[in-house]
Amino acid sequence: MKSMTFGEVTMKQIVDIIENKVNERPYSNFQVIVGTDSQNFDKTKIVLVIALIEESKGGIFFYEITNVKKITNLKNKLYKETEMSLDCASELMDEFEKKYDETGFDYTQFHFCIHVDAGFNGDTREVIPEIVGWVKSCGYEVHVKPESFVASSIADKLSK
Repeated sequence: MKSMTFGEVTMKQIVDIIENKVNERPYSNFQVIVGTDSQNFDKTKIVLVIALIEESKGGIFFYEITNVKKITNLKNKLYKETEMSLDCASELMDEFEKKYDETGFDYTQFHFCIHVDAGFNGDTREVIPEIVGWVKSCGYEVHVKPESFVASSIADKLSK
């Protein structure tokens, strides 16, 4: 993954950075959010984002850009975005578990969720129940538009 602040980073380094940021401000409220968005060009450009948000203070984010064969079906595109977010969240949780075993860092102290770039005002409204059910069945909280700003703002901007 990449960071505008830290350059190229591994998932382990992302968890280390999050641990350091949280330990610097132990009385702040933090959220870790995973979100994905995509845009069609000659291929489908998919942007996956992990954001650490400190309440009322802003945050930092990490991103990865992937190009795949053009996905023209909107439902399939949302499924691909959600699949990538879930895979990333699983990998991130594995790294947090390793960090907990190594240092005792309590990653459960911050809010964790997945943002999906689907909303009730567009064509994506029909797949929201399926997508939300899928993410929840994997054990994650999920937000859709307009609350899904990591997918619909950060990832969206990088995907264009």
